[in-house]
Amino acid sequence: MDTDTIERLTTEAEKQGLSINVIANRALRKYVEWDVVSEKFRVASTFPSLLVKLMTWVPEEHVREIGKSQWLHEWRTVATSHYLEHGIEPRIRILELFGRYGRRFHFDQATTDSGLILTLLHGMGRKWSLFYEGMLEAMLKESLEGENEHFSLTSTDNQVVAEISMTALKRAEAHRDQTFKDTHVPMSRRERQTYRSSDPSQIA
Repeated sequence: MDTDTIERLTTEAEKQGLSINVIANRALRKYVEWDVVSEKFRVASTFPSLLVKLMTWVPEEHVREIGKSQWLHEWRTVATSHYLEHGIEPRIRILELFGRYGRRFHFDQATTDSGLILTLLHGMGRKWSLFYEGMLEAMLKESLEGENEHFSLTSTDNQVVAEISMTALKRAEAHRDQTFKDTHVPMSRRERQTYRSSDPSQIA
C-alpha cells in the first residue's frame, strides 16, 4: 500500500481503538461482499432524506406495487445472478447485504419454534414501510411458491416484520433439494458427446 493509505489506516485504527489488520480485513470483506455486487449491478447510494422526499410524490396506493416491481426487476436479479443456491437463502442474503452496506435499513432475522422472523427497521416513514412490504411480499411468494397462508407481514411507520412458518420453510427446503437433484450436469467429455449425438435438437 502507498504511504498515504497506510497513514490514514493507522489514524483510523487509533481512533477506533482497533488494530490495522482488523480495519483492513473489514475493508476487504466489504469489497468482496458488497463493492463487487454494487458495481456489477450499478447499485446507487444517496441520502435517506432524498429518498423520503421522492416518496412523498408517490400516491400511497401505488407504493406497494413499486416495491414488488423493485424486487422482481432489480433485487431478484442480484440474488439469482450473484448466488448459485436455490430457495429463500440467497434472497435473505441479499437483504442482509443491503442492510449492512447499503444502509437503507437495518436487517435482522430470528429463528423461533414456529418459524423465521425477518425485520427491516428503516425509520423513513409509512410509505417506505409499504414499499418494503410490497418487496417482501413478492420475494416470499416467489420463494414459497405463492403460499400466502404460510407467511404474514406487519408494519409500523418505521419497520416491517415478516413471519414465515416452519412448514413453509421445510417445503421450500425440500423443493430446493429436489431441484438440485433434478439438475443434470454432464460430468465428462464422453457423457457430453453422448448427449449431443443422441439428442442434437437440445443444442441451442
